Amino acid sequence: MTHMTPGGISTATPSPLLGAPLPARLAPTTRRRLDRERLRAGIASRRQTLVELETAMVAACENAAARSAIRNVRLDDRATWDRTMWQRYLDAAARLEPEYGPSMRRLYQEIDQFERLVALPLAA
Repeated sequence: MTHMTPGGISTATPSPLLGAPLPARLAPTTRRRLDRERLRAGIASRRQTLVELETAMVAACENAAARSAIRNVRLDDRATWDRTMWQRYLDAAARLEPEYGPSMRRLYQEIDQFERLVALPLAA
């Protein structure tokens, strides 16, 4: 279908079945793409936060385990820990889970989601 302009110039009008004219659509070169470097930076940041949370939780559990420990037990050598010390460690971990667990699980989930996005094939 053609359309006459007031100046007498005929132009093609887009068919309503085809949608908006091409310039109004996103051209393939202007489509937004995933910024893989930002995703990788987000993964690294979340992994660092996760390491910090895990380290803080382990330190708190070790401190609880060390209370009333016998003298020949070394905190840095878990092979020297007795059953009572391990039980104090596990009790502390169970007690601290509501404080640390939700944040750690959320970070694991976000890392997994970002890694899936990074793994997507590049669009041509």
